[in-house]
Amino acid sequence: MKPLFDAGIIGGGVIGLASAYYLAKAGLRVAVFESGKTGSGASSAAAGMLGAHTETEKDDAFFRFAKESQALYPKLAHDLLLESGIDIQLQYNGMYKLAMTAEEADSLKKRAEIEKDVEWHSKEKVQEYEKGITDAIYGALKIEKDGKLTPAALCKAFTKAIQLMSGKIFENTPVYKFSRFEGSHYEIETPQDTFFCEALILANGTWSSRLIKEFTRNIFVHPVKGECLSVTMKDGKLSSTVFHESCYLVPKLDGTIVIGATMKEGTWNTEPSVQGIAALMNKAVKIMPAIEDASFQRAWAGLRPGTADSKPFIFKHQGIPNLFVATGHYRNGILLAPKTGEMIRDLFFNRPAAEEYVHAFRMDRAAGVKL
Repeated sequence: MKPLFDAGIIGGGVIGLASAYYLAKAGLRVAVFESGKTGSGASSAAAGMLGAHTETEKDDAFFRFAKESQALYPKLAHDLLLESGIDIQLQYNGMYKLAMTAEEADSLKKRAEIEKDVEWHSKEKVQEYEKGITDAIYGALKIEKDGKLTPAALCKAFTKAIQLMSGKIFENTPVYKFSRFEGSHYEIETPQDTFFCEALILANGTWSSRLIKEFTRNIFVHPVKGECLSVTMKDGKLSSTVFHESCYLVPKLDGTIVIGATMKEGTWNTEPSVQGIAALMNKAVKIMPAIEDASFQRAWAGLRPGTADSKPFIFKHQGIPNLFVATGHYRNGILLAPKTGEMIRDLFFNRPAAEEYVHAFRMDRAAGVKL
C-alpha cells in the first residue's frame, strides 16, 4: 500500500514550502510536489525585500496581513537556523522611499504625519546615511521596520527543515492531475508515480490556473514577468534598501546590490531582455550615480503570479473537502510567506482565523462565483 500523506502541497516555491513547513511543525505528514527544484521559480528571482509599506498606501486587510507576516520573520529566521543550520540572512536596515519631485515629497511627508514606523528625512539627512544617493532627490520616507533576506537561503532552509521533520520533497515531479479517490482522499498523478493524501494545498503560483479551473470558474492567475540584475560597487556603498516607483536597490551581505524589477504582462518567457535590463540600469544610475561604474554580475527573470486585484488567494474550499489554495501572491511571495503558512495551517485545523483575512483573500471576491 502506498503511503497516505496528511497533506500534499503542489508547488515548491516559497508559498508552498511555507505552507508545508507550518503543517509539518504541527505534526502532519506532508509531501511537496515541485516540477523543478524547490525555490527555482519566482521565489529565486525575488530580491528578498520585506517591504510592507512599499506595496500599498492603504491601511487595509492586505497591509495588516503584510505587516503581521513581516513581524514573524525574526522568530522564523531563528527557528530555521536551529532546525536546518541555514542562515536566511535576515537584516533590518530599513528602507528609503525616495521623492524625486516636489509632489512626491508632499505626499510622503503627509504619510509620515499619519503612519507609524515611518518618518520623513530631508535630502541632507538621507545623504548623511547614504552618501551615494543622487542630489536630485527632495528627501525620502524612512521605513525603519522594512528589511530584507536572501530568498534562495530561505527556500533551502524551509526544504531542509521540512525533510528533517519527516516531510517528503519530490523535486522534478510535475502534477498532471488530481482527483478525489473513492470520495475519501486525493489521488495525485505525476510522471513518476501516483500519490495519495488526505488534503491538498494548491500553491504552484503562476501555474495555478491550470489546476484551479478544475473546480471553479472565472478565476485566473496570470504571469507577470519581472527582471533583475546584480552589480558590485567599485566606489561607495549602500546600507539601506532604496526604492523609487518601480525600481529598487537592495544591498546584500556579500557586497552586491540587486536592482529590480521590470513588470511585463502576458508572457511566459523567463529570459531577461536587453530592453528590460537597460531600463533598470538607467533608473538605478539616476538613483545612485556611482552604479554607472559598478561591475555587472548577472541578470535573471521570473514569473510572478498576478491576479485581477494584485492580492493573493488564501482559502479553504467550501464545496470540496480538504482542498486549500494559496496562490497569486504577485510581487509579495517572500514577504507574505510566513503569514500565509500560518493561515493555511489554521484553516487546515479549523482554528479561528482573522475574519478580515478570510474575507479579503477568498476565491469568489472578484468574479462573484459562489463556492
